[in-house]
Amino acid sequence: MSRSGSLKRFVLALAVFGIVSVVAGTAKADIVVVTGVNNQGTDNVLLNPATNVTTVTGTVGPSNLLVNFTSSSGSGLLNANPSGQATVSGGTGNTALTQLTFGLANNDTFTRAVFNINASTSGSVLIHVSGVNINGGFFEDDFTVAANGENFFTVTAINGQLITSISLTAINGAVFQDVRQVRLGGSAVGEVPEPASMFLLGTGLVGVAAGFRRRYGKK
Repeated sequence: MSRSGSLKRFVLALAVFGIVSVVAGTAKADIVVVTGVNNQGTDNVLLNPATNVTTVTGTVGPSNLLVNFTSSSGSGLLNANPSGQATVSGGTGNTALTQLTFGLANNDTFTRAVFNINASTSGSVLIHVSGVNINGGFFEDDFTVAANGENFFTVTAINGQLITSISLTAINGAVFQDVRQVRLGGSAVGEVPEPASMFLLGTGLVGVAAGFRRRYGKK
């Protein structure tokens, strides 16, 4: 087999794989949770400093939309430190923080959230996502978190779904020291260009493959 023929087949296979991956990824669920950071289309939540309050507040986006943080663990009290990595932690009677919920006030919605769970003990986190047009009304799944390490998660709504709140519950022995570096984007905050960008990637690969076919087909 010639070198040009091998290259052509490789690019065609890559294009097919890209399209199949896009279709498979968007068809599995309305909500996609991945470990790691995808900040595209998001803004930092700017916390208001607080000590021993039942609701921590912050703002996000150019319109300064109100963000609320609440907890159902322990006393329910929370602290907020806007400096550095912008942390939300448990207050008096809730230092062993095991539950935190955040979302936009006034029924505003978003399509992407990025956050870092700083766990004091290893275990798992149950991520519960509520929103609009989500199959079954909500998404829920558990993920591993490591102690004294960075546990970044990116939650994205696809296919027109909108997120109203995200709840984090520590399970399997995990305890949160704090949740930090929260970012929100999409919908009321600002558009997240997805999954259209993924589709363009797939079609772009097809275009590259077609170019190779035309180029080497003439030889």
